[in-house]
Order: sequence, then structure tokens, then C-alpha cells
Amino acid sequence: MQWLQKMLFYMNGRYGYDEFSKFLIILGLIFGIISNFAGGLWVSAIGIAIIAFGVLRIVSKEKNNRYKELTKYLAIKHKIQHVYRRYNNRWVQRKAYKFVKCPNCKQKLRIPRGKKKLKVTCPSCKQSFIRKS
Repeated sequence: MQWLQKMLFYMNGRYGYDEFSKFLIILGLIFGIISNFAGGLWVSAIGIAIIAFGVLRIVSKEKNNRYKELTKYLAIKHKIQHVYRRYNNRWVQRKAYKFVKCPNCKQKLRIPRGKKKLKVTCPSCKQSFIRKS
């Protein structure tokens, strides 16, 4: 129990464990596993460096800088998730709808499939054009 108290005393005032640190440590472990199969020393070194940076973030006392890093990571993560969700949504709707671009403003539009030729009006630029669905 004494080692737990020492650890808690040491971590007092430190930044601590967050989502970005977790990502870095897991990424470093993945690089380590890949280095076993690829046989590259540099891949292993990159993995160790990433793990070291993740641990450095955990024990750091510079809370403001670590929080800025976390917000940048979360912004990038949300952009990637948004793109994934958009393409996944289009993939799910591919049988019921056809996705076309407006020839004028390049806006992506959704038209129902199986209606032969349709007159489509773009909601952003109000241009009308005919597309086969």
C-alpha cells in the first residue's frame, strides 16, 4: 500500500492520463508489433519514441500545453469521424438513392433511383438539369 501512496504523491500536480495519451501508447504498441513482423529496427524505434511521448504527456506538469495538444487531437479525430460517417451514410443509401453533382456549383445532390429521367433543381444555386436515375 505504501507504493500506491508514493505513486499518488508523485502524480500530484501532473497532467495525467487522457485520450490522446491512450492513443499514443496504443499506436506505439502497434508499431512494436509491426516491427516484429517487418523486422525493421527503425519501426521499433518509432514505436518506442511514440510510447515515450505518451508517457511524457502523462507525467508532465505543463497542463496548458497538454490540454492544447488534446484539443488539436480531438479536432482532427472529429474531422476524420465526420468524413467516415458521411461516406458510410452514402454507402448505406446507395441502393435507394443516386448521388449526383450540380454542374454549376458542384453541390452533391441525392436523387431517388428507378425514376428514369428526372429534372433536378439545385437548392443552393437554383440551376435545373436533367439526370438519369
